[in-house]
Amino acid sequence: MTMWTSLDPAAVAVEPGGRATARLRVRNTGDTVEEYRLSVVGAPAGWARVEPDTMRLYPGSEATAELSFAPPRSPDAPAGPASYGIRVEPRQHPDVREVLEGQVTVAPFTELRAEMLPPSLVGRFRTRASVAVDNLGNTALTASLTLRDETNRLTYEMAPNSVQIAPGRAAFAKLVIRPQQVRWTGGSEQHRLTLMVRRSGDDTGLVLNGSFDQRPVLPRWLFVAGSALVAASVAFVALWMGFQPKVNTATGEAQAASSAQPVPQGAESPLPSAPASPPPVQPGASTPAGDGAGGAGGGGGGGGDAAGSDLGAGPPVVPPPPKAAPKAAPNAPQGPVWDVGYKPDDIVTFAQYRLATLGNECTLQPGWTAGIIDKATQTSLACYQRHVMRDQKSSRQLTATDKKPGTLGRATLTSMWAQGIKAEDVKAGANNFKVRQLAAALWWANQSRISDADLDRDRGYARQGMDYFKAGQQGGVAMKSDAGLASAIKDYQSYVGLPANGVADQKTINWLVGGDVKDRGVPGR
Repeated sequence: MTMWTSLDPAAVAVEPGGRATARLRVRNTGDTVEEYRLSVVGAPAGWARVEPDTMRLYPGSEATAELSFAPPRSPDAPAGPASYGIRVEPRQHPDVREVLEGQVTVAPFTELRAEMLPPSLVGRFRTRASVAVDNLGNTALTASLTLRDETNRLTYEMAPNSVQIAPGRAAFAKLVIRPQQVRWTGGSEQHRLTLMVRRSGDDTGLVLNGSFDQRPVLPRWLFVAGSALVAASVAFVALWMGFQPKVNTATGEAQAASSAQPVPQGAESPLPSAPASPPPVQPGASTPAGDGAGGAGGGGGGGGDAAGSDLGAGPPVVPPPPKAAPKAAPNAPQGPVWDVGYKPDDIVTFAQYRLATLGNECTLQPGWTAGIIDKATQTSLACYQRHVMRDQKSSRQLTATDKKPGTLGRATLTSMWAQGIKAEDVKAGANNFKVRQLAAALWWANQSRISDADLDRDRGYARQGMDYFKAGQQGGVAMKSDAGLASAIKDYQSYVGLPANGVADQKTINWLVGGDVKDRGVPGR
């Protein structure tokens, strides 16, 4: 035995986002100089550090290393006790290495985020929405969902109205809203909605605001058009009745002819004499100006060709509609990663709209098929991915996860959602569609294990992105940059090695555009 070791204390407790320490003492009990390598093993190894990690000790000497635990305030550090080991390995005698066991207890914390998709609803008889509830804490929770409207003139069905969510996961509820009275005519009526998401044991809860625009069954323009049609019909009938055309019959014409006075013989007006013929044109002579004769070159009127119409002065604001996807084979695979032959998906359609509005040589040309990776989409995707990997400002990590060019994976989707975002657009308190783009990019970047429920949320984001591009990249469903988004930014920064300050600075955005994601190389499914 060439060493003596001691760990003090063997059990520590720490708050998520905080720090706790322990001391490791190592003594060289051999008779030669020895170098010891120190490392942490076990579940806490991802957020534990030992300093120094190498000790060089003379015979009989002793040194101390500090073992620090700094679990992130995220679901990646589950609440409760976790065992770990600190491995001490002599360089000269690796066969006598030792592992000291300890325990670190992470305190629980709860953080809840919810969203109604979409927040602004429109309908006549009923409307549907989804409610997404995210558990950003490190312990499981139960949340109840209730809805009310200020006028108490709506009925709703929530299924389920209570959800259980594991740490780092999301749960979804379906919402159906019906007005108590149908509006047959008149203008629209706005109903303000308040959705309360209350965690078990928390009386305050999370409040989400939304609206329901109840439209009339018979729109106003129909009455305007009907009134105009009735007025036009009445005017036509009045004009027809007032107009009496004069009709001459053959009998009337004969009577008129018999009553005409005869013209005396010789008194008729002489017919005018024919005009003299123009003189013949001599060979080689030109036709006089104003002559009505048309020569071989006399048919042209005016100067040169008219200027052509200036078509295509710039790229179209709204891409043309795609072709409908064919029915997928029953055994077709489902992404991510999406490739040729996969089932159609709204997430792929969003990526196609993003590619169709690039405005460069990678732009997806008209004629693509919605929701599937066809030949045109594959070519455009591969071109886009090459451009990202050449960008010197980004981390250029896209192909570390989405390895095959022309396929659509979570790194490429992270990059596409982050395109066009500026740091000033998403600063704390901002409320616009760029914030929603950032939230969608972070959602793809921070999830390395994607469930069916996660894909439902991804498709909700995708449909909002499609509506944004269909509208010419105008408007979009706004989202506020709040503490929940700052926490997601901080988590992402810690995953990719950036300073974890929770601020979406331009470097963080560039890293998202570059396709750098949590657990590089993991496709997600």
